[in-house]
Amino acid sequence: MGEFSDPLSPRRLPLRWLYPANWCAGGFREQLKYLRRHPELRRSADKLSDRAGKQVWKIVLPQELGGAAVALKFCRGKKPWRYIFDLSPSAREWRNYRALYELGIPAAEVLAYGEKRYFGILYRSFIVTRYIEGTRNGTDFMPGGALRDDVAMRRRFCELVAPQLAKLHRHRFFHKALHPRNVLWRGATTEDMEIFFIDLARGRICTEEEELRRAVLFDLYTPLRDLELPTEEGGAFLAAYLENFPDAPFSREELEAELRAFCRHEKFYNVIDFPAGS
Repeated sequence: MGEFSDPLSPRRLPLRWLYPANWCAGGFREQLKYLRRHPELRRSADKLSDRAGKQVWKIVLPQELGGAAVALKFCRGKKPWRYIFDLSPSAREWRNYRALYELGIPAAEVLAYGEKRYFGILYRSFIVTRYIEGTRNGTDFMPGGALRDDVAMRRRFCELVAPQLAKLHRHRFFHKALHPRNVLWRGATTEDMEIFFIDLARGRICTEEEELRRAVLFDLYTPLRDLELPTEEGGAFLAAYLENFPDAPFSREELEAELRAFCRHEKFYNVIDFPAGS
């Protein structure tokens, strides 16, 4: 593997001829053929997500092919011309999953990905991951979520996410879509809770210090904005993050000040100061 295709290299490039256009894990070829031959498996009742040009289904394979459940995601590029030379969203996601695997960060297992192009212009791409049984996602802990009032589980979720995000940033990896919906979790108690990262297509490596500073703020702002944590819990999240990133480009005081003034999509929102009753 060269430095321009190494998933953790600061010099990695998104040029599509550096990576395979289609890839399949060993032992999954027959299952992939089955998924391609049976589009009727993508039933609306099994649709897990349909947003921003992405559709995701849970599909259970027949017993003769192992009987496992997989998540199949189709992506349609919003600007097809931009992918003439660049990786498809699914290939980007596969590359980013490999980065997390190398770092030992829990994430979904990629089984296959591929694309369809016409004269080099991307029409559609797909990625298949192993469905992680028994999981829910972090929207449970957002305002209005099913477990919003379970403070112990909400705290534990944050305790697990913060160190993994710090590990990504230590290696200059910018997640860019760390919404709670993109972190799966399972477990009946705080002691056995575990998390898994998904939906990594937007991730990239930061090459400049200013870019890393922006990435740190962006990736912290996103879950804090969605979760609306009370000030004490938000502080605990930042403390756990900084404990695992001693060389972070901000002190605790600087980080809180920057997050109070952070602007995303031309909107300011204070993610630090929430009342205890939130």
